[in-house]
Amino acid sequence: MRFFCMMPVRDEGDIIGQCLRKLLEWADAIYVFDTGSVDDTWDIVQDWAARDKRVKPLRRDSVYFSDDCLRAWIFHHVRGEMRNGDWFLRVDADEFYHLPPPEFVTTRLRPHETIAWYQVCDFRLTESEVKAWEEGRETKADRQRPIEQRRRWFTPRFYPEPRLCRYRDSMRWPATTSFPYNAGYVARERLPIRHYPHRDPAQLDRRSRLRAYMRQDAWKVGADHHWGPSEWRKFVTPDDLPELQYWKPGAALPEVRWTNHLAPPHKRALQRIVHAVGLPLLDPLRPGWVEGAYPGRIPVETVRRMERELGPGCTENACS
Repeated sequence: MRFFCMMPVRDEGDIIGQCLRKLLEWADAIYVFDTGSVDDTWDIVQDWAARDKRVKPLRRDSVYFSDDCLRAWIFHHVRGEMRNGDWFLRVDADEFYHLPPPEFVTTRLRPHETIAWYQVCDFRLTESEVKAWEEGRETKADRQRPIEQRRRWFTPRFYPEPRLCRYRDSMRWPATTSFPYNAGYVARERLPIRHYPHRDPAQLDRRSRLRAYMRQDAWKVGADHHWGPSEWRKFVTPDDLPELQYWKPGAALPEVRWTNHLAPPHKRALQRIVHAVGLPLLDPLRPGWVEGAYPGRIPVETVRRMERELGPGCTENACS
């Protein structure tokens, strides 16, 4: 039983090293697709790959992120390394597995459960932390510290997504779906993950501008939908938010036990029968990967603008 991580990345230079270090505590292989970083993300990935052969840089190309085609492309290029009974994960660079997946599979899953959804705790950037940054009590030098020491306040996320799945060689994952068809029998337990999308004001400002450039181009939206350079502040969390909780590194996360990822009992009973005996018959009936499918490429002029305004040597704005 092996564990394969499939990770798209983009401009995560401040955290990708920490993420890879944690993943390497349990992963058998980490496949990375860089979707066009203009910071040092790709260099960091290459450096880790030179030191540990389990880190496998797949490709660097300026493409739009997509939960369907991009992740399916990675899976299609990785599945030849997998065997029936291995496990694969959709991994993001700002997520940390609170319980290592091998331990989760061994201690939390029943033998007939073959796919797990995640239970995310979103760690927030609070108003008081922004104030500390603006007063110089926290700076970019603090990024050398583990992220779990810097961001301590979180809110549990109700919305679940599939993250961990047991591989079978007949499964189909076309470019039009975010996960394989009939991926598996859904586990009742959720895989606990700590999520750090908003790490400091400079990172958050940069993230907002980056997404604004791509969003304008990808969907051709008007100015009303543009994320301006200063709009990162709308993601800052008030210190008195009622649902905000404090986490001490090393402590357990709250067991929320939500079940909104599960089908109704009658349907779930039928799914168990089908997943136990019928998937090898159903899989060939589903559409599979089409050769030549590929994520949409970002226009050259957009790439150049991001390199000019967000790449190495660019002028930092006031918040950074």
